[in-house]
Amino acid sequence: MKFGISINFEDRLDTAVAKSVAAEASKLDYLWIPDLPNQRYPPAIAAAAASRTSRIRIGLGLISPILHRPIQIASSLRTLIEYYGERFELCIGPGDRGNLRRVGIDLERVREIPKIMLEAKSEIGEQLERCGLKCRIWLGAQGPEMLKAASRFDGALLNYSDPEMLAWALKKISTTNETHKWVAGIFAPTYIYREFKPEIYRVLRLASATVALGTSDHVLKRFGLKDSITPIRRDYGSKNLSTSILEMVPPTVTDRFCILKNKNDLPDYIRTLESLGIEQVVFAYPQAISLETIRELGEILEATSKE
Repeated sequence: MKFGISINFEDRLDTAVAKSVAAEASKLDYLWIPDLPNQRYPPAIAAAAASRTSRIRIGLGLISPILHRPIQIASSLRTLIEYYGERFELCIGPGDRGNLRRVGIDLERVREIPKIMLEAKSEIGEQLERCGLKCRIWLGAQGPEMLKAASRFDGALLNYSDPEMLAWALKKISTTNETHKWVAGIFAPTYIYREFKPEIYRVLRLASATVALGTSDHVLKRFGLKDSITPIRRDYGSKNLSTSILEMVPPTVTDRFCILKNKNDLPDYIRTLESLGIEQVVFAYPQAISLETIRELGEILEATSKE
């Protein structure tokens, strides 16, 4: 099992670099740098992080080929790999509906999204191969159509944390090519702790609510969550997701889209993930809300590995 952390896209560059150094010092395997419209492009942060670290693998993503041209993504990866070596990976996906809507992109009107992702993966891979470079390309997947396409990538980072949902998602993915090393991972809002802090839990709830509101109707209906989410979606429509809207999502829903564990409960959860075939866990925001929470995660994981 590999463990990673995702830094906050709103962090200042010096803060992001400090957190990258802390993640490596905490013996985490991966550092993931997400993308968001109107924020810094991840390769800029990745370059700064790579210049101050030597071991940790650095993932760019989730990056949307709908927002960034594949040739642009490939060019950025080429520069990073040539300067800092082949310790970079990429996760692509359509992106968050609400965030894309703010920059004028309506995913509901974009047709054949899985095909777009597959074509982007091929173009990026071919561009790198021409230069003699390699990079694992993941698909960020959640809904049934994206899950069907996932086996044609090097791996999938599933936007789930609930074991029941994960088992369902993995059954949707057909990985029959034995010559192709395929990896399943998860990427979810996380708070792993020794002493519970309500202020961090509140941030976790908001992050989890954002995921829940962006989840496809098919998935929500499959797990009996649609009736809780549909009225909230109807109320906010195309408006920005304010704190008041996110707080309308009940804990019974948000708890299924996040990882909330104390140090004693984490080992059993990891064993459950391993039994499902999960090989990487990316602890997303707010776990990296501070240097302290990153270091605490590293210490808890180290203790867990000794059990």
